Amino acid sequence: MADEFGTVNVRKGERGKELEAVRQQYRNHRDALVRMIADAPTEHLAAEYQKLIRDIDNSIAKLDEIEGRPATSAGTRPLVTTAVDEQETLVGDPLPPSDGEPAQQGSRVLMIVIAGVIVLAAILWLLWRASGDRNKGADQTTTTTTTVVETIAPPAVATTPVPIPETATGAIRITPAAASYGTIRKGTRAVRQFTIENTGAAAVSMKVARSNCRCLFYDYTEKVPAHGKEQITVTIDGARAKVGELHETVHVSSKSDPAVAAQFDVNATIQ
Repeated sequence: MADEFGTVNVRKGERGKELEAVRQQYRNHRDALVRMIADAPTEHLAAEYQKLIRDIDNSIAKLDEIEGRPATSAGTRPLVTTAVDEQETLVGDPLPPSDGEPAQQGSRVLMIVIAGVIVLAAILWLLWRASGDRNKGADQTTTTTTTVVETIAPPAVATTPVPIPETATGAIRITPAAASYGTIRKGTRAVRQFTIENTGAAAVSMKVARSNCRCLFYDYTEKVPAHGKEQITVTIDGARAKVGELHETVHVSSKSDPAVAAQFDVNATIQ
């Protein structure tokens, strides 16, 4: 009888070590996701990180359920609050445990390990996608070849030089030059609109530089026609901004000609 109890204790101890190793892997990946949320290049990508964190929390809770532990918090709450669908997808929901059936216990551990592999694959895909988004902003250069044609004028015949037409260039102006968003509570957002006017004779394809605080989001039409106007909507995300006074200068320029540029200021108080 003593030998039988000793065998059971050894099996439980080995299973406990396996579960603890899986739990530690979940916690390491969860901590990495929490750090990645603050540096996410887009709000959509931050929401995907948030969803993976909830999946990891569910898996850790199921490991605790297998070992009979009370439910515990898997980590600190992320700093970013995103509008993600509250319906959570439970990956590999195991069957309830039953006494005296070790096969079912092993099956549940296997399903949780498979779920962990799926979560890791999703994290790698998100990292690959984030690196692709950063490469989209690479500068492109265009080489223009000018061909000079020499004309030999006949002797004793006066030639009149042909004027070279000036190349049409664009110029942009932004109003207002500065906007105050007032007081923004932490976790909320505030929106203001600015007008971009193209005062030149050629259309301008614009690009907006990223804010230093990484808490500003822009919505605008990239191409402004000649002598035309477009609106740019600037949103301050209070969840990403630091508490205190916020002063940001937003730079807008032409994609093809850096000399065609303008800027405006954004001011707010984050509480």
